[in-house]
Amino acid sequence: MFRMLKLDPPNGWRAVVWELAIVTLGVLIALAAQQWVEERSWRAKVSQSKAAIREELAKHYSWSVEWRVVAPCILTQIDGLQQRIERSGDRLDPAPSYSDEVISKFVLRMPSKDYADGAWQGAISDGVASRFDPKLRSVLNDHYMQAATVQDESVRNTEEFTSLQSLKRAIPLDPMVRYTLLERLDALRGRADFMDLQSGQIIGHIQKVGMVPDVARAKRDVERFGTYKFCKAQGLPMRSFTDAMRAVPN
Repeated sequence: MFRMLKLDPPNGWRAVVWELAIVTLGVLIALAAQQWVEERSWRAKVSQSKAAIREELAKHYSWSVEWRVVAPCILTQIDGLQQRIERSGDRLDPAPSYSDEVISKFVLRMPSKDYADGAWQGAISDGVASRFDPKLRSVLNDHYMQAATVQDESVRNTEEFTSLQSLKRAIPLDPMVRYTLLERLDALRGRADFMDLQSGQIIGHIQKVGMVPDVARAKRDVERFGTYKFCKAQGLPMRSFTDAMRAVPN
């Protein structure tokens, strides 16, 4: 049988315990330091991500305020085109053609903006969004979904914008052509109303997350946009900036 060896460390058990304690403490300190560095890195990423989203939302805010301001102007333009179609005889009384520094020829002026979502998608793909406060994450998710809807409607408006160029010509107006033109303008009116509503709700989202940009900046942005300039030059009705910047409840 093997004899049980009596373990007797050269410096005694107290020294062994002490050394183990030092090693364990060193490991814990290293782990804590690593965790601190990682947490600090995540905080920096979250801060940078929020800053990028804030800048993205600042543009969305200006785009939305623009729609809210010029919506009455757009509806008035649609009314005028429909009345022109209705009162024309066998041939359309051509609608006036306008131009500005951005668009060479148009019969109806309306905004066309790109609601970018790169900052939000980046936050999701990098895992940063998961570290946002749940309420903030939920509102931002709703916001970007709604912004995507407005973007889709804006694309449809752009397609309609091209087809409306026919209204500047003296085209024959049989009953079917007249009906088709009026129906197309009715659809455009519905989208304009819908985008006006959606824009007010987008403003509400931005207010909820506390990322409303400088309102003076938003006002300056809108005042340099082509649709605002056109509506103002033509004396068409517009919503005040004060009213336009009020959120519309969901």
